[in-house]
Amino acid sequence: MKLIEGQLIHRRYRLDRRLAQGGMGEVWKGYDIELGRVVAIKALRGDLTNEESKLLRLRAEAHNSANLAHPNIAALFEYYEHDGIGFLIMEYVPSDSLADIYRSRGSLEPTELLPILIQTARGLYVAHSHGVIHRDVKPANIMVSETGEVKITDFGVSYSTNQGQITQDGMVVGTAQYISPEQAQGLQATPQSDIYSLGVVAYEGLCGHRPFTGATPVDIAAAHVNDPVPPLPDSIDTQLTSFIMSMLAKDPRDRPANALVVSHTLAKIEQRLLDQQIGQTEIMDPDAPRPRQIISKPHMAKNLLRLPWTQSGNKTADVPEGMNGRETL
Repeated sequence: MKLIEGQLIHRRYRLDRRLAQGGMGEVWKGYDIELGRVVAIKALRGDLTNEESKLLRLRAEAHNSANLAHPNIAALFEYYEHDGIGFLIMEYVPSDSLADIYRSRGSLEPTELLPILIQTARGLYVAHSHGVIHRDVKPANIMVSETGEVKITDFGVSYSTNQGQITQDGMVVGTAQYISPEQAQGLQATPQSDIYSLGVVAYEGLCGHRPFTGATPVDIAAAHVNDPVPPLPDSIDTQLTSFIMSMLAKDPRDRPANALVVSHTLAKIEQRLLDQQIGQTEIMDPDAPRPRQIISKPHMAKNLLRLPWTQSGNKTADVPEGMNGRETL
């Protein structure tokens, strides 16, 4: 079945424009005519061989995404099959991906990158709490709006502890540039695998390049397994450097305990860096606007008593009526 513009799916979703086409399927910008909203529609391509296994994967993606309601995860609205073709109806995210931002900007300032990483870690923690491992965390699957809001997308190769095995034992799943060492060796992915991949995303955002390169995906995957991570630039905050390197530990047990720890730790680092920036700004610009100070003058009663100022000879002091000199002086 060939999908075309204007086609109506499930009697309510109109295909407006093809956004992408990949090895597993194609993604369309569509319109829900019943609810009057724009949606994203991911469909299994009709010209693929071995369609049954692909359809099983699409069903798994729907199953894994169904209960992941979180502001930092693109929502799944509905799953529908027709004539052997599966359709995922999802939240449409009209934003650039982090990959787009990296291509146009190169490296980012830590205070600009950290909010993106923090939100991504929060979304991953929710997925992990539901037994879902993304297995393909990379900049292309992290959407960032103009206001800085993050949405994790594409659970197409995700794994759930509640689902039957779809991939064969020893099969490598993920993207070579961001794959964890255990995934590269064909081992089962865990939440720490997603944390490693997010560490690669962080490394790339801080340096402007990924930690490992190679002539082929196999070479790159092997580097994740065998090669030490090149050090981050000395200009990057030492605590941030240390934590990112812990996310990139070869042994999953040496990485942060969970994605919530990642989120909290990065948030503390971000706050400290922001405080430092504010302090430096005040030092560099002493005339910069400061918080308004309110000074309250002492209230003086109308009727005053004239009392001698014993420490000053014949001088007297005005003291509110009803108070003695010791209390005033």
